[in-house]
Amino acid sequence: MMGNDVPASVLGRRVLNRATLARQMLLQRAELSVSEAVAALVGLQAQTTHSWYVGLWTRLEGLEPEAVGKQLEERRLVRLALMRSTIHLVTAEDCLALRPVVQPVIERSVRGQFGRRLEGLDREEVAAAARALVEEQPRTFSELARLLEERFPGRDAFALGQAVRAWVPLVQVPPSVRRPARHHYL
Repeated sequence: MMGNDVPASVLGRRVLNRATLARQMLLQRAELSVSEAVAALVGLQAQTTHSWYVGLWTRLEGLEPEAVGKQLEERRLVRLALMRSTIHLVTAEDCLALRPVVQPVIERSVRGQFGRRLEGLDREEVAAAARALVEEQPRTFSELARLLEERFPGRDAFALGQAVRAWVPLVQVPPSVRRPARHHYL
């Protein structure tokens, strides 16, 4: 035991803080590839383009944004709703592993927020309609919601869009492929 009745094996606040920052690659820039870093982080919050860019720039030595764009175009990296139902940049492999794990949480959140506005809808029919729309061409979230509202008259477009975001693993198409942010079924 140490002087404060704390077992010697317990990490102090500063050591724990430093370990956490090191694990997040925030103490010094790492010499890893983008995909290695994203995999090690198990995703990086990416609500906006600048959030993941700054997040990677602060962590990686010699970051080349074009390399990230290429990996997004090749779908080795993807942006989609994951943890806390926010958009994250993850490797394709992590996307396929993580989305099924967080799926129940995302769906529960949508039911809690939009349940009444979604009552009576056939989930599979809505999901199939959304898939057909994004397979036809990449679409913005608001465009997809508006088109679904046309398909399901009398329904709230925003609620339909949120339901699809929960029910269908939509990935954001890279900026070089679209303007503005558009979604595509993975």
